[in-house]
Amino acid sequence: MRREQAGPSFEVREAVAAVPPAAAVAVAWSGGVDSTVLLHAVATRAARAGVRALHVNHGLQPDAVRWERHCRTVAARLGVALQALAAPVPPGNVEAGARWARYRAWARTLGQGESLLLAHHADDQAETVLWQLATGRAPVGMPRERPLGKGALLRPLLDLRKETLRAYAREHGLEWVEDATNADTAYDRNFIRHEILPRLEVRYPGAARALAAAAGAWTVAPAGGPLPVARLDRATLRRWLGAAVSERCLDELLRQAAARPGATPVVTLPDGRTVRRHGGRLHLVERDAPRSPAGAPVCGRAGETIALPHGRIVWRRGACGLAEGAPCAVAYRRGGERVTPAGRGVTKTLKALFREAGIPPWRRSRWPLLRGQSGIVAVPGLAVAEDRAVPDGWWPDWNPASGAEGR
Repeated sequence: MRREQAGPSFEVREAVAAVPPAAAVAVAWSGGVDSTVLLHAVATRAARAGVRALHVNHGLQPDAVRWERHCRTVAARLGVALQALAAPVPPGNVEAGARWARYRAWARTLGQGESLLLAHHADDQAETVLWQLATGRAPVGMPRERPLGKGALLRPLLDLRKETLRAYAREHGLEWVEDATNADTAYDRNFIRHEILPRLEVRYPGAARALAAAAGAWTVAPAGGPLPVARLDRATLRRWLGAAVSERCLDELLRQAAARPGATPVVTLPDGRTVRRHGGRLHLVERDAPRSPAGAPVCGRAGETIALPHGRIVWRRGACGLAEGAPCAVAYRRGGERVTPAGRGVTKTLKALFREAGIPPWRRSRWPLLRGQSGIVAVPGLAVAEDRAVPDGWWPDWNPASGAEGR
């Protein structure tokens, strides 16, 4: 069989072919040229039934509806299922807020073991490294792969130049949309893309590829759970964060980690996450998401799972619990609430109950309560009110969504 000649199509397909096999594959698809190339390459080499496209709509641009309509048309032509995700951007820095909203939407959507492919390429990596250096951060770049939600995020095109992707798009007659804001140099990444990198390439041919390759030596992955503050050093802290942070930020984190016992310092990272100290450990806490949708309160009955935006209340049979089918509505702390846990014979404030259970302060305002007509009937995972408990009843547990409560 004749081997495909080297060229843009060959390079893109080779990169896609190197993606580890997964039960399901999703492509993050904005409708722009880069992600369109990636989707086309994936869709034309894989079983279409196992591929879907995820289009995030931030609603920031007047053309957002037209872009989504374009994506639906092209997806239908390729025979690929499309899922549009609404991801409003929180107030503040638009670039950082949009990125946070995208990753949150993807993480909530990915299925178990599903791979999400992003179309970032070598030029994007070079821009990232330059931005990190210019803003006092370590040039760790973007990781080629990392966990995300129930699946994994992969960037198969990181070794390819932007010009290769454009050549592929022309060769296959692909159609894409152009975001006019990509030319606005008021944004940091656009300034580097249009003003800095081209000049570097003229002076030092191959500079973009060299910068992108250098990032691999710096890239680190987050270590996972809470980090003990005892004998904490800078290198361990950077590995644990798994992100580019400035030396000044590391200095502040180390200072706060050494704060007096009983203090609860908080350090906010550039991406909106916070680092908090509790119980002799540092915890990395994701940016807050809405606790519950606007409108009527979420209601349920004992024994039936209650789904919330940031987790689920699930039930199990216990020595004591609520009566089968007992009505209850989800509420949150306002301050001063009290409950008499079944079997304890003493009334406690919620603050005391949370403290006894070792629940960190930042989780408490997001911890759901169950109310009945007479007041709090249960604190999921912690207590059922004595006056509402029955033998062999339904005990509620609280299962927060992955990352929703921090770690």
